[in-house]
Amino acid sequence: MLSPIIKRQVEAQVSDLVQLAQQRLRRAITLPTVGFRRSGRTAGSAHLQKNHINFNPVLLSEYPDNYKSDVVPHEVAHIVVYQVYGRVKPHGAEWQAVMRGIFNCEPATTHSMCSDNLNSKTFPYHCKCGPVQLTIRRHNKVMRGQQQYQCRTCGQMLKPTPPADS
Repeated sequence: MLSPIIKRQVEAQVSDLVQLAQQRLRRAITLPTVGFRRSGRTAGSAHLQKNHINFNPVLLSEYPDNYKSDVVPHEVAHIVVYQVYGRVKPHGAEWQAVMRGIFNCEPATTHSMCSDNLNSKTFPYHCKCGPVQLTIRRHNKVMRGQQQYQCRTCGQMLKPTPPADS
């Protein structure tokens, strides 16, 4: 369970970063709402049109320093860029400029926190390279016939691995 103190610290940092962006860009930016719901292995996600940021409480409780230095500025930068420039490339030049020029952060697009203990449900698939795990979301798309996935190494379409006989 995420402590109320950590939640307040993250909310305060979001507010501080928005204020900093407003000062540097000399324009109003609407403060986003903040949530703490688990979202797979992602550290955070910015829902631009809802003006909402969601942080992964499991990773946040385990890596509060990473959140303060990287994840919170990363997600706030998405909100700032959307409000200032509209819809642009998610990690494009505008986002990088906000990360570097306003938040003084390195614009990394992914996190390096260990997410092994998140226990995200995966499903076994295979190609000629061997076994591959797909997330529940991707597995469900395959099962509904909405999507097929290709191996990044051999290019073969991934096939569900049949269950082993008991």
